[in-house]
Amino acid sequence: MNNNVDPSPFSYLTAEPAADALHRLEMAVQRAGEGLTRWQAGCLEQVSGVPLAGAEITLLLLIGSGRRSKSIKELARSTNRVDIPNIQYSLRKLASAGLTRKQGAGRSGVTYSLTDEGCQLAEKLDSLRARLLTQVLDGRSELAGRLRGAADVLGELVELYGAAAHQVDGPGKD
Repeated sequence: MNNNVDPSPFSYLTAEPAADALHRLEMAVQRAGEGLTRWQAGCLEQVSGVPLAGAEITLLLLIGSGRRSKSIKELARSTNRVDIPNIQYSLRKLASAGLTRKQGAGRSGVTYSLTDEGCQLAEKLDSLRARLLTQVLDGRSELAGRLRGAADVLGELVELYGAAAHQVDGPGKD
């Protein structure tokens, strides 16, 4: 499948190359995010019948990474989300599916970890992902450096959006 998209419909009509490049990147990130969500859902269907959305799959994999419990703050920071009630909803959904458990009490003492079933599902997802992506990436060793560079640029973009959001939400806002 050819995922190349004609960039012209996604470009601003501007003489400013940086604005055009940023808009094209934003659209590429949007498409990549949607592709990642479909990819995760497809992998989940292969290994489990548990109906989870992309946000829940991401949280499941994050909680499983590093083999230690995570707080909502850590999960929010890792995903760059501020919608704590929605994260809590996703965590309840994971718990009701028997995949996570909640430990502790109070605002700062609550953490989430995977149950044995959650660990097994996360391991199956990781294994499937590694197997399929290894096949796709085989023979494309130059791509690793480009992916690291893309991740660095996206990290800078997160900072740029954070600074811009600060200006929008700043003291001059009525």
